[in-house]
Amino acid sequence: MKQLKRIAALLLCLILVGSGVGVAAEGTSHSYVYDSWDNAMSVSEPYKATAFWVGEETYGGLALSRPTDLYVTDQQQIYILDDGNDRVVVLDETGRFQREIRFSRGGEPLLFEAAQGLFVTADGTLYIADKDARTVYVATPDGQVTGTVDAPPADKVEDGFEYTPISVVVDTAGIIYVISSSAYNGALQYSENYEYLGYYGSEQVTVTAEVLLRELWKNILSDEAASGLKRNVPTSIIRLDIDSQNFIYTLKGGDGSGVGQVRRLNTLGGNILFDDNGEPGMFGDQDTYFDSVNNVTVASSLVDLVADDDGFVTVLDHTYNRLLQYDDSAHLLYAFGGSGTSYGTFKSPVAVELCGDNILVLDQDYGSVSVLSPTLFAQNVRRATVLYNEGLYTEAGDYWAEVLKTDAYYELANIGLGAAYEEAGEYEMAMEYYKLGNDKVSYSSCFAEVRDLWVREHFALILGGVVLLLLGIVVALNLSERYRKSDYDIQVTKWRYPLHCIAHPFKAYYELKVDKKGSMLLACLSTLLFFFAGVVREQFTAFHFTTGVKDNFNILLVLGSTVGLLVLFVLCNWAVSTLADGEGKLKEIFIFTNYALVSFSVCSLVLTGLTHLFALEEAAFMGVLWVVVYGWTAVQLFVATREVHQYGAGKTLLLLGGSVLGIYLLLLLITIGYSLFVQLVSFVSTLYSEFRLR
Repeated sequence: MKQLKRIAALLLCLILVGSGVGVAAEGTSHSYVYDSWDNAMSVSEPYKATAFWVGEETYGGLALSRPTDLYVTDQQQIYILDDGNDRVVVLDETGRFQREIRFSRGGEPLLFEAAQGLFVTADGTLYIADKDARTVYVATPDGQVTGTVDAPPADKVEDGFEYTPISVVVDTAGIIYVISSSAYNGALQYSENYEYLGYYGSEQVTVTAEVLLRELWKNILSDEAASGLKRNVPTSIIRLDIDSQNFIYTLKGGDGSGVGQVRRLNTLGGNILFDDNGEPGMFGDQDTYFDSVNNVTVASSLVDLVADDDGFVTVLDHTYNRLLQYDDSAHLLYAFGGSGTSYGTFKSPVAVELCGDNILVLDQDYGSVSVLSPTLFAQNVRRATVLYNEGLYTEAGDYWAEVLKTDAYYELANIGLGAAYEEAGEYEMAMEYYKLGNDKVSYSSCFAEVRDLWVREHFALILGGVVLLLLGIVVALNLSERYRKSDYDIQVTKWRYPLHCIAHPFKAYYELKVDKKGSMLLACLSTLLFFFAGVVREQFTAFHFTTGVKDNFNILLVLGSTVGLLVLFVLCNWAVSTLADGEGKLKEIFIFTNYALVSFSVCSLVLTGLTHLFALEEAAFMGVLWVVVYGWTAVQLFVATREVHQYGAGKTLLLLGGSVLGIYLLLLLITIGYSLFVQLVSFVSTLYSEFRLR
C-alpha cells in the first residue's frame, strides 16, 4: 500500500506539471543586494515562485516554441508571442488558456520570420515587430493584419541604415515607437497613420578607454587609414517599455559600464532617471566571471525591462538568469533568481512583465512562464520606498522598521528609519541608523544638530576652557622667550631634537648633521609613531569623514603604507644619493627622514581628533589644515634631505624626484614578482593535480 501511495503521489505531481497547473512551491533562488562598498549582501527573499506554466494543455494543446515576448493588458490578460508557432497565446491572470490568435494578411495565413516584440493597445490592437520580415505588423484582436509600420524613407535616416524592428510600444495618443537593432540614434517614432516622424531619445556615446584611444588614432593616422577604424557610435537600444503616464523606458545594449543602461524619457526624449547625485544610474549585476574557453570576462547582459506606475523598474539579466529591481532613484532594491531547474530559477529567460503585483518571466528554452509573487519583505520595501520618495519619512518609518525585523543590515531601510527619526528631531537615534545605512551626508547633518545643541548647553564651560587655553599659550610663549635667551645650545639635547626640528628645521637639521646628535632609538620610536598615527586614522576617524570600511581593517596594509613606504623612501634616497655624491649614510638618512615625519604624525593625530568636532559642511576647513600639514612635512623632508647630503636646493629636488621614481619602480617590480609567483604556484598546483589524476 505504501508503495502504491508513493507511485500515485508521483503520478499526480507529473500530471500537475505536465498540464501546466500553477502550484505553489518554495523558491530556491539566491537573493542579495550590493552595499555601499559593492559587496554582495544576502537579503530576505523578495519574490517567491508561486506558479510555473508549461506544457501543451496550458497553451491550447500546443506547447510554446521559441517564445520571444510577453505583454499584460490593464485587464490582466497575458499575451505571449509564440514565434515558433506563428501565433499569440492569450491567458488569464491565473494562467488559464483563453484563446490563440493566428494571423492572416489578405486572406493568406501570416507566418513569422523572426517575431521579437509584442504590444497590445487598450482596444486589443496587436503590434508585432518581426525582425527578419523588416516590418511591424498591426493586427486586429482576431488576427487580421490591417497595416504595417515599415522602414523610414531613405533620405530621413543615415546611410547604410537597415530596418530590423525588435521592440515596439504605443502611447495613448497613438504614437508608435519602434526599436531597430541596427539603429543607434534612438527609437524610430511614427504617427498613428504609420508616418515616420524621426528619432526619439537618441543615445550619447559612452566614453571609454577604447573610445578615447580610437579618437587618438584618428587624429594621428591619415584619412584613408582612419576610415578603416571602427566608428564611435552610441550603444543601440534593445528594448522599450511604457508606463500608464506615457513615460518611455529604454534598455541600452551592454557596453560593460552599466551606467545609464536604463533610461526614463520625457516627452522631449531626455533622460529623467537619475541617482541621488544627479547622475545616470548604474544598472545590471556587478558580478563577472572569466570564460576560459573564449578567454573573455563575461559581464551582466540585460535583455528586457518592465516599469510600474510607482516608478519601480525590474530588469532581466540573461547572463546570470537573474532579476534586478530598482526604485525611481536607481537604487537597487534586490537581485533574485538564478540558473537552474527549480522554481524561481531559469534557463534562458527572454522577457519579463508585471501582472498585478506578480512578476512573469518567459523562459524560451523551457517554453514556460514563471510567476513570482512578492513576499511581505518586498511589500514593505516597496511601500516604504514610495512614501520615502514622496517625503513622507515618518509614515515610511513603520514599514522600514518591519523590513529591519526581517533584515537588520538592509541599508535602504536603515537610511529610511534614520530619516524618520531625523524628522521627529531624535538626531542621535537618526545618527545610529544613518551609520548602519552608510549615509555619511545625512549622518553629518544630524551630527551638526547634536553638536550645536551641546555647544549651546555648555557654552559657559567652553568659554572658560578657551580663556584657560589662551592663558596657557601666553605662559608658554613667555617661558619660550626666557628659554631662548638662556644658553640655547646646552639646553637642546639629542632627546629633544625631534621636536626642535619641527619648530626650527633649517637650524636644527644643520646642527643635527654637524653635531651628530641624531638618535637611532628616537628614529625607531618615530617610525612607530608614524605607524600608530596611520592606525589611528584608519580606526578612529569620525564616521562621516571615513573613506573605507573600518570592519575591513587590515593592519598589514597600514604597515605597508606607513613603515613600508618609509623604508622604500630611505632605500631609494640612499641609492640615488650614492650616484649623486651625497654625503648622507644610510643610518643618517633613516634618522633625518624620521625626524622630518614627526610633525606629520603628531598633526595627523590631532586632525583625526578634530574629525569628531566638525561636520562635512566644514570639510573645507579640514582640507586647509591638511594642506598645511602636508606642506610643512614637505618642507621638513626637503630641508632634512638637503642637510644630510649637503646639497643645494636644485640638486635636493632632483634627488627627491629620483627617490619617488625609485619607489614607483620598486613597487612595480614587487607587483610583477608577486604575479609571477602566483602563476608559478598555480602552474605547479596544476601539474601536481594532473600527475595525481594520471
